[in-house]
Amino acid sequence: MISLDTVYVNMGYGLMLLALLARDMLWLRATLIVAQSLLCTYALHADAVNVAAWNALFVVINIVQVIRILLERRSVKLPEPLAAIHALNFDVMTVPEFLGLWRRAQEVQGVTGELLAEGVSNERLILLVAGEVRVLVHGQEVARLGPGRLVAEMSYLTQEPTSASVVADEPVTYRAWSRTTLDRIKRHKPALWSKLQAATGRDLVRKIRQVDAQAGAVSDSRGNTTT
Repeated sequence: MISLDTVYVNMGYGLMLLALLARDMLWLRATLIVAQSLLCTYALHADAVNVAAWNALFVVINIVQVIRILLERRSVKLPEPLAAIHALNFDVMTVPEFLGLWRRAQEVQGVTGELLAEGVSNERLILLVAGEVRVLVHGQEVARLGPGRLVAEMSYLTQEPTSASVVADEPVTYRAWSRTTLDRIKRHKPALWSKLQAATGRDLVRKIRQVDAQAGAVSDSRGNTTT
């Protein structure tokens, strides 16, 4: 006859195997809680105090991690203008991830004039929060950017001098992440860093399409003039 202890130990290890097959971290942690609770019970019955203590510790750790995951996944309603900014480029991130990234940036308000010069080193990733800026190449306007748009992300990512200047004719508000801050995110939160790269890529594609559309409009205008 199969003893209860045998059931505990086999079910415990079986559930640990299932946990390792889980793709979702929440399910992995929850399954490990049940598995290690069964192993802890088996160890207590077998008078293996050390084994029971270690499994009890693992259960506590996984319970804490489950609570953290549930808190991160809870529904959070973003206020405006955060909701619009999140929807524009950052919807690849969960709301808690976006808020965590947002809090790591430094906010600068009421800025006018040249935000960034052409041909200089750029050590910040800049996100416009309010207002509008003009992007100039050799003094000629090539684009206008509004809230939710990233500024000079190409020069930041490539670590090459900026290819354009950015000018605010009216006061603007922006948030900026330093290279040190983003390097820390890259090391400690690689999933968030990957999502930030996706958001940056989306913004770059939008800029390229905007410039192409403007170039096409100028070409059509010249063609109409000559005819």
